[in-house]
Amino acid sequence: MKFALRTLAASLVLFLLGAAHHHSWGEAASAVLVCTILCWMTVRSQAPGAELVVTLAGFYFILVSLTTIPEGVLFDVIKVGQAPLMMVRELGIALAIAIAIALLFQRSKAALGATAAPIAEMTIIGLLWRVVAAVVVFTLCYFVAGMLIFPLVKSYYQGRNMPDLVAMVAMVVLKVMCLIVATWLALRRIPSRGDARLILATAFPVIGVFSLMLHHNDIMPPAVRWVHTMEMTPYYALCGFLFAVWFGPPRESQSPADRAKKSELGT
Repeated sequence: MKFALRTLAASLVLFLLGAAHHHSWGEAASAVLVCTILCWMTVRSQAPGAELVVTLAGFYFILVSLTTIPEGVLFDVIKVGQAPLMMVRELGIALAIAIAIALLFQRSKAALGATAAPIAEMTIIGLLWRVVAAVVVFTLCYFVAGMLIFPLVKSYYQGRNMPDLVAMVAMVVLKVMCLIVATWLALRRIPSRGDARLILATAFPVIGVFSLMLHHNDIMPPAVRWVHTMEMTPYYALCGFLFAVWFGPPRESQSPADRAKKSELGT
C-alpha cells in the first residue's frame, strides 16, 4: 500500500512537470508507467541518497531523451534548433522526479542501509565481447523491425531528409552505448540477478517506448506512434533482458562465508 501511494505521488509530480500544456489521460498514464518502474528500481536498489538521484535521473534521461531526440533530428522529425531546448527541459524533469522519488522512499531506504551489490568481474576481452554482442543484437533488431513496419509509415516519412546507411548505423551504435550506460546505472546497486533481468526487460520498453508514445505531440500522429510502439517493444524487452544478463550482477548475492566455502570446494 505504501509503495502504491508513493508511486501515485511521484506520478503526480511527473504529470505536473511534463504535462504543463497537455493535461490528458495519455500523459497521466505515461507518468504512472514511468514512476512505477522508477519506484520499483528504487526499492530493489541499495543506492543511498545522492547516488540514487543520479541513478534514477540518468536512467530516465537516457531512455527518454538521449536515445530518442538525436534520432528524431537524424530522421528530420525534430528540428535541429529544437533539440537543445528539449534536452535541457527533459534533464530538468529527470532531476526533479529523481529527487522526488528519493525523498518519498528516504525512510525505507535508510532502514535498509547501503551495501554494495556484487559487480560482475569482467576481463577486457569479456567486456569487449559483451559490447560487440549488444551492438550486433540491437542493430539487427533495429533494422529488421524497421524494414517490417516501414510500409505502414512510408507516407509519413516521404519528403523528409532521410539519413544514409552509415549515419543510421553510427546513430544506432551510439544509442547502444547510451543504453549500456543506462544498464550500468540501473543495475550497479541491484544485487539480485533475477531482479536485474526483470526490471530491465520491463523498463526498456515501458520507459523507452510506451511512455513516449502516450505523450501528446504535434510531431508524430497517433497512428504512426502506435506502429512504432509495436515495432520497438519486442526488441527493447529482449535487449533489456540480454543487457541485464551481460552487464548485470554475476549471480544471486551470497554471503562472504558462502563464497569462501564455495571457493574451498573448488566449484
